[in-house]
Amino acid sequence: MVIFIMRIVVIVFMLIWIMVFIANKIPRKLPHKRKQWWVIAHILFVIVYFCGVTGQLVILLSTASFSKKESIHAGLEFIRYFDDYLTIPGAMGSLFTGIWIALRTNWGGLTTYYWIIAKWVGNIVAILLGSTITGNAVHNLFPKILSSDVEPSQNPLYHQSRQILFSGIGISLTILTFLVVISYLKPWGKRKKISSEANRKRNNPFSKSKQTE
Repeated sequence: MVIFIMRIVVIVFMLIWIMVFIANKIPRKLPHKRKQWWVIAHILFVIVYFCGVTGQLVILLSTASFSKKESIHAGLEFIRYFDDYLTIPGAMGSLFTGIWIALRTNWGGLTTYYWIIAKWVGNIVAILLGSTITGNAVHNLFPKILSSDVEPSQNPLYHQSRQILFSGIGISLTILTFLVVISYLKPWGKRKKISSEANRKRNNPFSKSKQTE
């Protein structure tokens, strides 16, 4: 599992580095019309992401009333489909379209504003949580439980796995809601940059003594 997480981290940051490298090679910013299309694509990916996570939560809550193995299996299959075809594409699409918009518009990059930093860092955290908690439960734990002879409703491991999955989806949905809110409010403002001259004077122990003489 640790190796799997490290692979995801390496892949995500390599793709981000490639995007930053390409953006630095293109001096012109995105034209207004093209920027609008990128923003529309970003919003659509966020909607797909939100629908995927919310749909997984609704189906997971519905499986609590299922007692037959076939019904539980069908519910978990739908959760897996939501994860594969909505949640993962939505998460990756919203991350990379958001990064490209930040790099190629007047927002000034990935580290100029605090809310932009919070967005891409929070999205990466949500992706890692989804891969480790939700992905592990859906793709590893549940197939093993359903393949056993014990009925899922009588299997303690099934109820424990449902609780883990519920926690993972709940955390991902909370992070996603937070990211949507800060995208709208754009709080905290711009990072302050200290000029090299001011930084040199601050680090010079004799600058104050010279001024007082």
